[in-house]
Amino acid sequence: MSVELKEPPAIGPRQDRLPGSQPVGVIAETAGPIDSFRLYARGKRRQLARRRAFRGVVGVLVLLLLWQGMSWAFNLELILPRPLSVMTDLVKTLLILVKPWLYGPNVYVHLFDSFLRAMIGFGLAAVIGIPLGLVLGRVTTVREYVMPVVRGLYPIPGIAWIPLAILWFGLGNEAVVFVVFASAIFPMIFSTEAGAHRISPVVLDAGRCFGARGLKLLLNVILPASVPYIITGLRVGLGTAWRMVVAGEMLASPDGIGYLLVESRFQFRASDLMTVMVIVGVVGYLTEKIIIDTVEKRTIEKWDARAT
Repeated sequence: MSVELKEPPAIGPRQDRLPGSQPVGVIAETAGPIDSFRLYARGKRRQLARRRAFRGVVGVLVLLLLWQGMSWAFNLELILPRPLSVMTDLVKTLLILVKPWLYGPNVYVHLFDSFLRAMIGFGLAAVIGIPLGLVLGRVTTVREYVMPVVRGLYPIPGIAWIPLAILWFGLGNEAVVFVVFASAIFPMIFSTEAGAHRISPVVLDAGRCFGARGLKLLLNVILPASVPYIITGLRVGLGTAWRMVVAGEMLASPDGIGYLLVESRFQFRASDLMTVMVIVGVVGYLTEKIIIDTVEKRTIEKWDARAT
């Protein structure tokens, strides 16, 4: 009696299953499109970055051309030096080639003093303003008591705090830091309060269903949902801090960037004045890129938070 042996059904070398996973063939077939999508997304990000850089350079060049045209057409060299003159003065100032310098220590000493005052005032505003905004956004009783006070103080211009700061603290660091703090805290309070107040009740109920209560709910649900608004408040507050540190130093400090602006005006040296303005703009921009973009990457991109 002969027994006919049948060949097993062909399953193909790519259909084997790994324990607890999809068939190998499925993994192999899906790996290609995923990698292609990642390459496409990376290319789009690079293209977007190049487009932004190009347009930013074009915007700066247009501004320089307008500046050059106005200075040349109206013969304003004494009060509006041409860009090349300002750039030359800027290089000499940064390389400490101007001797004797008319403004005391070199520019880096003044810049460090201004940076320190701006960051201390900005940091104090963030430490107080963000938690206060979260509380105002979620606790109705506190909001009804405190928000009228905040809204009443907010319209007071930051520069109006300078005489009071001089009266309280005298001339020096404390007065300037106070002015920065009093001006930068309001954008943080309002932005954070708006973010915390507008959280969807569905999101809060979902957090409570998973056992989040009190501090846990605040840290794991309310804070991540409010992050886009907090970032906006930090960005506006940092710009306010730089503006007010210059204004405060112009009236209440014997050193710093604001002091350089006042002294260059007294010396009638418009090129020095505009050089200091360029330095303030560049340092403020770099500070925002370093601080705000770092916080944004560690919060919004990490938690995939979106404003609702």
